[in-house]
Amino acid sequence: MSVEVQIPPVIRVEDSPTHVPPQRRGLFSFLWKAVVFVWKYIVGALFCQSLLGSILVVGWTYRLMQRTALKRWWKRSEHKRKGTRVADHLAGHDLQHEHLHWPNWFVQQNFLQAVRRKPGTSLRTYLLQWLRAPVHSVWLNVKTGLQGIFNTWVLTLPGCLLLLFAWYDGWNNSFNKGYEQAPVGPLTGIFGIVLFIAAMLYVPLAQARQAVTGEWRSFYQFPLIWRLVRRHWVACLALAACYSLFSIPVLVMKTAPVFFGGKEPDFAQLTSAQALKTLNGYFFSTAFAVLAAYVVLRLIAARIYARGILNGVQSGAIPVSALGEREREELQRLNLIQVNPPRSRHVIIRVASKTSSLVLFCGAIAATAFVWFTFVAQIFIAEFFMYHPVIGWLNQPLVQLPWFRYVPAHVQNPGPEVFVTILLLLGGLVCYRAGRQAIALAKRQPVGLN
Repeated sequence: MSVEVQIPPVIRVEDSPTHVPPQRRGLFSFLWKAVVFVWKYIVGALFCQSLLGSILVVGWTYRLMQRTALKRWWKRSEHKRKGTRVADHLAGHDLQHEHLHWPNWFVQQNFLQAVRRKPGTSLRTYLLQWLRAPVHSVWLNVKTGLQGIFNTWVLTLPGCLLLLFAWYDGWNNSFNKGYEQAPVGPLTGIFGIVLFIAAMLYVPLAQARQAVTGEWRSFYQFPLIWRLVRRHWVACLALAACYSLFSIPVLVMKTAPVFFGGKEPDFAQLTSAQALKTLNGYFFSTAFAVLAAYVVLRLIAARIYARGILNGVQSGAIPVSALGEREREELQRLNLIQVNPPRSRHVIIRVASKTSSLVLFCGAIAATAFVWFTFVAQIFIAEFFMYHPVIGWLNQPLVQLPWFRYVPAHVQNPGPEVFVTILLLLGGLVCYRAGRQAIALAKRQPVGLN
């Protein structure tokens, strides 16, 4: 008597109704990333229309620069050669790593992981997690943005103030015919130009260092940053050229409203409300280009900095002790801290090499300074066509705040916006302090109500 054994048919994973083919998963992922990109781009352009929003853009961009440097290092590691994705590498160390995705504008990175209740977490702590998660990125962007713009202002504002004074004194002397004081304006302008150019030889890589390390004090590590400028002068020259080229369309868009009367004869007869509506629409549409230029310039600087740090560490030119804590941790995870000092060469070859390098560097500095001069010259030309009191000189959207909204004071007074911004920042600081104290008290409480 034979017994037949029924063998169930083998169901392949591909035939399972719940299985999503890899091609479709890739399509869904691409579409989702596209939607997120458009959303973040629109929000960023909207933030460029206000003082507070532009501070958030600075902070968001610094966080993106940090992620860019990390990805640059990852591409130079063995993990990349083995086919490991950067997200998998980061998740292997921390499932909630902040750089698994692009920075958020509002909610905390990896929101679902952030609000998930861990075993042993008290109800009070869990509620604080929910209160913190929806606004955590806002606070990070504001905090990082304030630190970033403050340091940038420390080095760039003195030159900008002198340029503003030179412009004012030059026009004042032209109208009042003060021949004895005629040299004051030009001399002040020349000194301001020199001061601004000297600052910009340093600022781009200093901004990148502050962004990558996450420490505002690292902005003032002059020996290290200047060493990077000397070692990568070609890249710094190219970066300065990008600033000058990108500023041309930005300043054209900034000056364009002066010609509105020629295109629209009735523009001069518009009421303040109508003119404000027209200008708001114009500056919002142009902010997309300004935001793109601002972010691209920072990403280029971050890539230059990341390459310079890695090459410097591996050649022994930069000691590991000079790295920030975040930099050192990431390079150690990627096994990139491998010092390979250059081989010894004959003394004559070393002297000749250093001499030629010094000559090339001096020539590069002169060329870079000239390129930055073309950047400053564009400011004078733009202000000649359309004068923007104070803000036109003290804030350059590609260097400082990406605040791109030049509405005349007689149409809308900027004073209330500045006052409200200061008030919101102070209120946010108070809430942050109170929140930290509440979290500290919650951690001291014994675990209960699980």
